[in-house]
Amino acid sequence: MRVGIDTYSYHRFFGEIRAGEEDPGTRWTTWDFLDRAAELVVDGVSLETCYLDLDDPTFRERLALTLDDTGLEAVLAWGHPGGLEMGTSRERLEDLLRVIDIAAGMGVGLVRLVVGTYTHWGLEPADISVERLVPRVAEACQHAAERGVRLAIETHAALPVPALAELIDRVDAPNLGVVLDTANVVRVGSDLMEATRLLAPLTDMVHVKDLDLSAADFGNPGGWWPCTSLGQGDLDLPGVLAELRSAGFNGLACVELATLPPGSQEDRMVKEGVTWLRGSMRLAE
Repeated sequence: MRVGIDTYSYHRFFGEIRAGEEDPGTRWTTWDFLDRAAELVVDGVSLETCYLDLDDPTFRERLALTLDDTGLEAVLAWGHPGGLEMGTSRERLEDLLRVIDIAAGMGVGLVRLVVGTYTHWGLEPADISVERLVPRVAEACQHAAERGVRLAIETHAALPVPALAELIDRVDAPNLGVVLDTANVVRVGSDLMEATRLLAPLTDMVHVKDLDLSAADFGNPGGWWPCTSLGQGDLDLPGVLAELRSAGFNGLACVELATLPPGSQEDRMVKEGVTWLRGSMRLAE
C-alpha cells in the first residue's frame, strides 16, 4: 500500500468552490500541486483531468516529463462530476476513450472513471442504470486493454455499492476494478466496513476521506458532508485499511478532501492526512 494525494483535495485552489465553501483566495497550477506532492514525498498522485489541459500536446509532454523527474506514480482521474452520465451520453464515452489514449501515450497505467454523480442518485432503479452502463463500460475496457491500461470505477454516489459490484461483474473485464472512496459509500447509506469487504478484492485505488457525521443525512449523497483531517472524523479508517491489507490491496491510498467547512485549510489537512496514513500503514505492518 502506497501513499498518494488526489488533486481534488485542492479543488478550491483550482477554482472549484462547492456549495457552502469559502473561496480561499489561492490559485494553483498543476505544477504547483506536483511541487507540493514532491515536497511531501508521497508515492503517487491522482490527477483530476478536469484540471488538466490535456488537449495541449506541450502540456502533456511537460506533465509526462515532470512525473518522470519526480518519480511520482500517476493516475488519470477522468469524469468529474458526471462521468458517463449513467450511460446516456455517447459523447462522454468518446471523451473517456480519448483520455485512455492519452494515458497510454504518457505511460500511465490506471484511469479512474465515474459513471455518474449524486445528481443521478435515485432517478431510476439501479438495475436499469446497470443495464445501460454495461456495454458502455465494456467498450471502454476493450479500448483500454488494447492499450495496456486498467480502468477503475469510483464509488461516486451515483449507484448503490451492490449495484456497482454487479456492474463490474457483468462487464467481466480483467482490466476493470474499483476506486473505493471511503466517504462516498457512506453518503449513499452503505455501511463502510460492509462496503469495504465487498469491494476490497476489486480495488485498484482508494480515496481516503474522513467525515464529520454530526449532521449526516444518510442516503442523501447531495447533503452536507464536511470533511475533516484523516483520523479526526467519524469514519473507521483504520478498519478500512486493515480490511484492504487482508484482501491483498497494494495500490495507492490517496488523501482526498471534498466538502470543506468554513475555516478549513486544505494544505494543512493534506499534510496531516499524509502523516496519518503513513503512521497507520506502519502500525498495520
